[in-house]
Formats: sequence, structure tokens, C-alpha cells
Amino acid sequence: MLYEDVPIDTAKEQGEGNMLFSILVPVYNSEIYLKECFDSVLRQSEQDYELVLVDDGSTDGGGAICDAYQAKFPDRIRVIHQKNQGLILARRAGIRAAQGAYCMFLDADDAYEPECLSTVRETIERTKADVVIFNNYSYFEEDGSIEPNKIVFPDQTEFTGEQKRLIYQELIASERLNNIWMKAIQTPLLQNDDTDYTLYADNPHGEDLLQSLYPLTHAKTIVYRDKMLYRYRRHSSSMTRVMDFQRMEQMFDDKKELQLRRYMTIWGMDTQEEIDRLQARKTRGALTTFWFFYRAAKTNQEKKAVLAYPWKARFRMQERSLKTNQYLPRKYLVQIRAILHHNIWLLDGICALGKRKMRAQHGA
Repeated sequence: MLYEDVPIDTAKEQGEGNMLFSILVPVYNSEIYLKECFDSVLRQSEQDYELVLVDDGSTDGGGAICDAYQAKFPDRIRVIHQKNQGLILARRAGIRAAQGAYCMFLDADDAYEPECLSTVRETIERTKADVVIFNNYSYFEEDGSIEPNKIVFPDQTEFTGEQKRLIYQELIASERLNNIWMKAIQTPLLQNDDTDYTLYADNPHGEDLLQSLYPLTHAKTIVYRDKMLYRYRRHSSSMTRVMDFQRMEQMFDDKKELQLRRYMTIWGMDTQEEIDRLQARKTRGALTTFWFFYRAAKTNQEKKAVLAYPWKARFRMQERSLKTNQYLPRKYLVQIRAILHHNIWLLDGICALGKRKMRAQHGA
């Protein structure tokens, strides 16, 4: 059943003490998506929640839409208006205001599936989990297609004690568990985090992982559900394919890696093997970013503009360590050397090979 088919329940369930969930939605210049987003919460089969909307200084009609929803559902919705401070501080404002036993997160252009809250509640009641991690799927705005996210662990896997190292290893090696909106987290685990997030306020990239580190470290029980409960919207214009050096620097911000390295020490996972996993992840991420822009370049001049970014600073260390890093395929070395030497002929060949493989996979 799609969330559009579920009626909106205007009555607020009163449980014992505080409500179960605080749903936190940061809002900034996303007015065209807000009705769909908010209604996906109001149509939940589970009704023990509050919806906290944080208007982060929107300059479109988003703030007024938030107020209109609060006026219509005054016992269900609270609105916080603040000057623009960026995504991470908008989330923190919602966390400070949360009154539910668990915080859940929803971006203003995304949506919950109708059974999202009921599935999480059932999991919490059955396992007493401090954190529930669930799956999602991507909705491609351009053509309406969907793509399920990869399942990381078997459904209903519980992690306690030393088993949590499997979660930490995934955080080090990939981005599959990064997103904060795929987690229900006990509110004290978020509110007791004294990290100074103002240090990261000017850079939205990687904020999900940063805010996940403290609660995942201090949670006693983490449960993974493979159910696709969250719809993540992929915009055709979500990331312009015009080279923007400032944005690139934000994406490669080392401050967030340093914070992850601190937690690796806390976890007792600052070994060379885990450092190699992290290095491999960084290399894959940098290469993915490079190819995103390079494949969009139509002329040699545009390709040279992509290559003009100081990739050397990003790849020189990787080039030296590739020979000993067991988690990096050798093919990456070829790609990195082609980038560092501005070898457009070889890069075009790699692009063409990739397209042929894709056509073969789809039977074209």
C-alpha cells in the first residue's frame, strides 16, 4: 500500500508518559515537497508520535506551510523557526526539542512508507533496542523509477557487546549505514552527545555519519531491519554536474574523517586493517565523484575543467598505498594514474568500457 492511499488520522494517541516517537524534519526551501512529506507521517498506521518541523530560515513558502500544518494539527505538530544555520544545526534544534522516547528523522523532500513507525515500534517492543536501523529505497524523480537499497545484514539481526563491531566496521568501510534518517534512536543517546556541531555547520556533507557515531557507540542493543520503510528522493538536479571547487572541498572535508578516526580508537579498531578499509572507502568515494563529473563533460574543454581540480592532493597518498591495500582493486590504480596524468584518451576508454558493460548487463 502506498502512503498516498492511507487516510490521515487527526487524533493523537495518548500513551503512558511521553509519546514514543519524535519525528524531526528540517525544512529549508523545499515547499513543493512538504505536503507529500508531512502527509506521509500523518498517514502512519502507528499514531504515537509528535512531528517537529524545524524551519531553517526558508526564503520560499516553506515556513508558512509548516505553520498551516501546525494550525490544522495543533496537538500533533510543533514548529521551530530559526535563522538559517544549515542542516546539521537544524537537526540538533529538533533533537533538543524532542519529547518522544525515540527520535526519527525525515528529510523534507522524502517520505515514510505507511508501516514505517509500526514496524519500528514492534521491533522496539520485541527487542528493547536502543537503536533500530531500517532499509530504504531510492525514488528517481526524473523517470519515476525506484531502486532498493542493498541489504547489509539479515533481517532482525541484533547487535550487542562485541557484535557491535560489525556495525562499526560497516561505518568504516562503506556509506551504507550512514544516513541518520534510516535510524530510530533513543532520544537521550542524541541529547547527551556534547559534540560541538557548530564546527561542521558550514558543510552538509557527511553530517549523518557524524551524528550517528555517539549513539551507535553508546547503544546497548542495535537491531537491523531489512524492510524498506523510507523513500529517498533522487532529484535530477540534486547535484549539479558543473565543477564547483568549493563544493568539492566540502565533500572531501578532513574534519569529519578525524572524528571517525577518534571513534575508531574508542572502538579499539584503529588497526592498520581498519585504516586500509577507511582508505579504500575514501578512494572509492573520490573516484565516484570524479566519474560523476567527467561522464557529464561533453567536450575536451569541459573534461579539462574537471581535471583542473587538484586531484593530486586526493589521490597521491592512495596511489602510494594501493599496492599494499587489500581492499582496493588494482583497477583503481589505473584510473588514478590516468586522472593524475590528465590522460583523456585513457579516461574516455574507461568510460566507453563502462558503458558497454552496462549495456551488456541490461541485455541491450
